[in-house]
Amino acid sequence: MQKQPPENDPAPPSLPPPGRSSSGAAKLAGGVLILGVVVVILGLALQELSTRGTSAAGGITVANYRAVAKADDRPAPGFEMPALSGTSSVALRDHAGKVVVLNFWATWCGPCRAEAPELESTWRAYRGRGVQFLGVNYRDDRAAAEAYEREFDITYPSAFDPAGQLAFDYELIGLPTTFVIGQGGRIVYRFTGKIDAAILGSALDDVLTGDVT
Repeated sequence: MQKQPPENDPAPPSLPPPGRSSSGAAKLAGGVLILGVVVVILGLALQELSTRGTSAAGGITVANYRAVAKADDRPAPGFEMPALSGTSSVALRDHAGKVVVLNFWATWCGPCRAEAPELESTWRAYRGRGVQFLGVNYRDDRAAAEAYEREFDITYPSAFDPAGQLAFDYELIGLPTTFVIGQGGRIVYRFTGKIDAAILGSALDDVLTGDVT
């Protein structure tokens, strides 16, 4: 569940017992007030920066901010997992020599829903240029995930990962997260947060043309 600030304000300090100075009471009141303010600010910050998933499995979503490209340079962990739909599997090695966009998502992730149409439109624009999109459905219900793909008309394949194992392999800190993997099998860019077609398309152009710094 999402961390929330306490519903009730901190209780005011009681009157000092006989013999306690008024300055001591004032210090106590000030300390309690400061603590209450800190708790409220922390709760609001956590609410803004992250939310907990509402599914039984649960998970962490990252802030609903526009993601920016973060350069990366490490081998993309290989995987072969059951496909979300159908009886086949989804394996990274099947797309060797292509640029791969790997997107981790879940139905309970609000930013994932916001970016889904952007991912699909970018996939349709780039699939004829040696680019393959793959999704990873993270700690989700299969029926809900299949309904999500129908809702957003997702046409690229997704792996079904109810245990969330692949997220550990890719060192995720939250959803959504998107990786751009170059033709040589190394991660070029990592996006943490909601992505859009413009920034993803720019990253793909860089990788396809070799213009990556």
